Amino acid sequence: MNSDNRFNRRQQLALGTVIMLSPALRLFPSQSVIMAGRASWLCAAAAVPLLLAWLYFMSSFMSHRQSGEGLPEFILRTLGPIAGKITLAVLSLWFLIYGGFVLRSGADRFIVTIYPSSGPAAFSVTMGLIALAAVLKKPRTMVRFARIVKPVLMGVLFLVAFFSLFSLDFSNLLPVTVHDVMPVMRGSVMAVDIVASAVFYICMLEGGCTDGSAGRFGAFSRWLTGSCLLLTMLSVIIVGSFGADLCVRLTKPFFALVRNLVFFKTVERVEALVVMLWIFPDFLLVSAVLYSAQYCLRLIFGKDPTYNGERLTDFSGGRWVIWLCCAVCVAASLFIAPTPASLDFWSATIVPYVSLAIFFVLLPLVYAAGRMRKSI
Repeated sequence: MNSDNRFNRRQQLALGTVIMLSPALRLFPSQSVIMAGRASWLCAAAAVPLLLAWLYFMSSFMSHRQSGEGLPEFILRTLGPIAGKITLAVLSLWFLIYGGFVLRSGADRFIVTIYPSSGPAAFSVTMGLIALAAVLKKPRTMVRFARIVKPVLMGVLFLVAFFSLFSLDFSNLLPVTVHDVMPVMRGSVMAVDIVASAVFYICMLEGGCTDGSAGRFGAFSRWLTGSCLLLTMLSVIIVGSFGADLCVRLTKPFFALVRNLVFFKTVERVEALVVMLWIFPDFLLVSAVLYSAQYCLRLIFGKDPTYNGERLTDFSGGRWVIWLCCAVCVAASLFIAPTPASLDFWSATIVPYVSLAIFFVLLPLVYAAGRMRKSI
């Protein structure tokens, strides 16, 4: 791979943190609280054992990759030219659908919180074009951008958490009894989906990482711990402030919390600024998904998908696929979930469970097939 496309593990995990924030504020704790009620703040902690086991599997799986291979090349080599291309085609289709959903979901957040009289098309098209510009360049651009915006986003989250402490009601969080164990385990599925999705998409870029297999599990485990603590913090401040019943009824509980906060007894109604900041996680998630889709498709067509300094308007080497993927992604966003109810269904059911099927069914099957074929 071109040395300009290289990045280290720390930068890769920074990208994982930022793209995790997009589904985190969509699903957590609004979906987990439906299943676990006031005990939903324990869902992220309950997800840790399963996530650690999956991370161990992914670390073992990715340790068989060759130098410069990302997850798409690895799947293609593991399964062979026919089964590998079919698998990459299925993944590409899902990436484009999921990218369209992220665009639609991001547009809905703007409409609900800031522009209630607007339609989603303008927001979806604009974000899609911005993501296209990122995908047309080297992947290190996304990684470095994540390193820049991560401190800003973390600072906002911790600032909101700090000022939320003054309105926290611990009776909304406690008591927790033994009867909450099973609801918490069910609610932990959302935390598993959020964290595993981030790991999966940064593994798609693994070919550009300069760090080898040694220390991967340790680095990812530490990142996992921090991510689950972050999700727990979100649950505590939101459920603790509103209570489980109100959280279920709120469309965007985190942004509703921000709207009600007063900073330093003078500054209030800053939700528009916070919503604008959340463009960055959506942008990077759509960019990562779009990059993965075009990368897989170009591998299927036998093209070299790595960036080698081409101009934005250069269509050689199958780069026209990038533009096609962007068009499909934006088109999908315009037709996916035309109503709030259907958007909630996609968010709470279709997207999480299809993603979990990829992480916990498809990837282990690829690994098993590779062991049987002795290709890994």
